[in-house]
Amino acid sequence: MDVTVGGQGTAVVNVTNTGDVAGKSIVELYVQAPYTAGGLEKAAVNLIGFGKTSVLEPGASEKVTVTFDPAYIASYDENAVKADGTMGAWTLDAGTYYFSIGNGAHEALNNIIAAKTGSEAGLFINTNESINAENAKTWELADTDIETYSDGVENALQDADINKLIPGAAEYMTRSDWSKGWTTVETLHPTDEMMVGLTNRTYSLAENSGDVTWGAQNGLRLCDFIITDDDGNYAGVLDFDDPQWDLLLDQITLDEAINFIECGGDDLENIDSIGFPRTYMNDGPIGFVFDQVGGYSVKWSDSNSDEPTYVGTDSPYAKYSMAVMPTAPVAAATFNQELIVREGEMLGEESLWSNDASMMGPGANLHRAPYCSRNHEYYSEDPMLVNLMSVAVCIGGESKGLMMEPKHLAFNHQEMNRSGMSTFLTEQAGRETELRGFQGCLSSNHAKMVMTAFNRIGTVFAGAHIGVQEQILRNEWGYTGGIITDMINGADYMNWKDSVLGGGGTMLAGPTSYDGTEWGTMTASRSAIASDAVFQQKMKDAIKYYLYTTAGSNAMNGITSDVELVYVRTWWQNAVTGATVAAGILTALCAIFYIRALSRGRKEQ
Repeated sequence: MDVTVGGQGTAVVNVTNTGDVAGKSIVELYVQAPYTAGGLEKAAVNLIGFGKTSVLEPGASEKVTVTFDPAYIASYDENAVKADGTMGAWTLDAGTYYFSIGNGAHEALNNIIAAKTGSEAGLFINTNESINAENAKTWELADTDIETYSDGVENALQDADINKLIPGAAEYMTRSDWSKGWTTVETLHPTDEMMVGLTNRTYSLAENSGDVTWGAQNGLRLCDFIITDDDGNYAGVLDFDDPQWDLLLDQITLDEAINFIECGGDDLENIDSIGFPRTYMNDGPIGFVFDQVGGYSVKWSDSNSDEPTYVGTDSPYAKYSMAVMPTAPVAAATFNQELIVREGEMLGEESLWSNDASMMGPGANLHRAPYCSRNHEYYSEDPMLVNLMSVAVCIGGESKGLMMEPKHLAFNHQEMNRSGMSTFLTEQAGRETELRGFQGCLSSNHAKMVMTAFNRIGTVFAGAHIGVQEQILRNEWGYTGGIITDMINGADYMNWKDSVLGGGGTMLAGPTSYDGTEWGTMTASRSAIASDAVFQQKMKDAIKYYLYTTAGSNAMNGITSDVELVYVRTWWQNAVTGATVAAGILTALCAIFYIRALSRGRKEQ
């Protein structure tokens, strides 16, 4: 057992097949941090990592090495004051840390208790558990450390704690007194401060001056920012902080920027001034949804036999559907990260086949309740299992240029009545549970986009919460991908004004989604936007993340500086549009004739 603060943790476990059939075995590694009654709340044990053997024959053995990031054994202390004077820190308390392997948290905890007491007496042991004190090891930390994992960290969820908003509104559970935390909160009376968010007035447009450039003629294209090696192979993208990105952004027109942010329904809109291609997104997260791929159904037509993706009707693959992956809980139950990387690679292959460069997945929320109808999209109730599985599938997708888009950030725990619902929580609970599930794939930037949730965090729409989107994702995790809302289903509270100023990005909307709302569409608000330099700069900041991410994706395959992007409509798209227009005209004519008939009838009476 080895732990290096600021480095890596490693556990080496020897596994022997003591049975009479061949099989694989999972090694689950748990940690118990030192706990003081009345101090930071801590679980008895937390999953920290896992590994899996190859197929072992009876009697065979294998050493499994489980590596982990010691940052995940730290606890969040919102009251800690760091050397720079800011509040909030990831804290490693001084004392003895117990690491244990076990077939689940219960067995791992029993191993730790047996190691502490030297006895199994008094333990509740399940029939499938095998308690062994030797399976628990210790690691000592001499001094409390609040700095190593707290660079740039500050409290960001204080406005989600109901007791910070209404003192004494809720009694929180505590490990030091199990009688507390059981009283149901039946009613809340929001304060004036809370009503600002609840009435969707977190931010507002205002006239202010500033130097924001649009429509410059700098002669740059997005493909110019792709780096290739001596053989012409892809080798990366220009560094995010390179000033060339600002020159590229300056070429975009204000109208293009408005369209890009407001119309992120099922794709990223093309930005012709910089050669940004229209980039399609597919819903997930358990596989590509084939009926969302434009033209999918006509690829079996004999008239399309010259297309590279043509499949003949007599082919055994003619009925192939892309929504073929197992549900997330099934994938998580494998505890096999290599397998889940391969799943991501397969999704990447389907991305290349379908020309859909982004998939809305994985689902990185927790199983907070058994009746959440999205649990099939989410891996587990355990945040580290969610974390590691999300990282694995995103690594696989990234290797094929697929932009994986985990969802739903954050604290989305129900399907019915989810729109605008306020979720209240403590800062520590939010960071150590749900956000930890997203942290691995976003902080590593293996995920390229992230979708926000329908709910509010406290009283602020999740897609407009600056604490999560800017402080945690950008400042603490260093996330450089795009942020997109979920489907606009409550346009007043999921409004573009609050989202952009709150650190968000594009809206999963269409050009008319905000018609009739208090704020109206971005297009109709162009003059107000043009007078607000702060808002314009926020728009450019949001778009930059999309440019940086897309430049390194398979959306750019085949695009070079001498390629002209021409957007055309297929015959079936024109047919659908024609049928829609014809139906609209027919409906209008029927309405006219109906009104005339009613009018004629009144006159005759």
